Amino acid sequence: MLDERMLAVIGTLYDAALDETLWPRALQALADYTGSQAATFWTLDSSPQPTLPLLTIFNFDPAFMREYLEGMVPEDPTVQYLVRHPNQPIVHDGLFITEREKNRLHYYDWHGRYSDTRFRMVGQTHPAGGIQAGVALHRTRQAGRYEPQDLERFAFLYKHLARALAIGFRLGSLGALQQCTASVLDSNPAAILFLNSERRIVYANRSAEALRTASDGIRLLDDRIVMARKAEQSQLDALIGCVIQGTKSINARGGLMRVVRPSGKRPYAILVTPVGGNLPALSALHPSVLIVITDPDAVSLLPNDRLRSAFLLTDAEAQLATLIAAGDDLRFAAAKLGIRYGTARVRLAQIFQKTDTRRQGELVRVLLATLAMP
Repeated sequence: MLDERMLAVIGTLYDAALDETLWPRALQALADYTGSQAATFWTLDSSPQPTLPLLTIFNFDPAFMREYLEGMVPEDPTVQYLVRHPNQPIVHDGLFITEREKNRLHYYDWHGRYSDTRFRMVGQTHPAGGIQAGVALHRTRQAGRYEPQDLERFAFLYKHLARALAIGFRLGSLGALQQCTASVLDSNPAAILFLNSERRIVYANRSAEALRTASDGIRLLDDRIVMARKAEQSQLDALIGCVIQGTKSINARGGLMRVVRPSGKRPYAILVTPVGGNLPALSALHPSVLIVITDPDAVSLLPNDRLRSAFLLTDAEAQLATLIAAGDDLRFAAAKLGIRYGTARVRLAQIFQKTDTRRQGELVRVLLATLAMP
């Protein structure tokens, strides 16, 4: 039967799932409710030498825990049992070891020098390959072992513990993924922006944010992209509109354009393309359009080694492709490379074949998309 104390414990579990800093409070509530004197929240890397990448403690000496993590985890019989039984939801030491066996093990001699806890009850889940997560409750010798009625009550709580761990694991994974993705995007020299279906900016990387203070043909004002020239604004709006509407016109997949710069520097190159539609229903962003803005005077757009490995281009082909991606026309690129225009045309045909493109505009889009990749 549910009582107020059990409801309060369940509430702390879900609170901790949403905010991992609340696990100590949840552990205390679990320990109090189950008549335990200490508790831990952990993740277990079940490798040949198992480790606990994450360990949150309640009512254990930190020095004891440091020594445990530094060398005693693989010797812990409970950890050994958990590694061998990752899908067993509830584990207690009475399943696999007797008190007489404990007395003969070095691990329990070491453990007894720091703590009088003797009995353990564990609830665990297996949220991903090679990873286990759970809560361990500990009782002292005086409190005694976990009896069948204790295990029965814990089994009811376990259903909520498992759900809370699943929620926490997913939110934590998404948070880690978001941080990694933002780091990769911020390290990209190109300005990368995501727009929603209302044409508003929902994400801008560090290079894109620099456009807010720039005044060289493109600016970000609030959550909009603004061109200095009306004709270029109309062209950009048309490309974005085609992506959002998803029409079957030739520009339905977006397109490329250049933006003249009052400073006299070479024009910006802008790629407008759709974002995949299989996005989480609860996403706060809902991006529809990806925009990549490259500055040919700021950085080398595509290192030759990346082009060679991505498309199996020769060094000569990669050099020509880099200049084309930077906005040069074929004749100007040939002059820069010191080759004949006819030679440049032959190399361009070879590049088309290797990149599976047919026109120069298609090629530039593929090259800029390669730039946008980590």
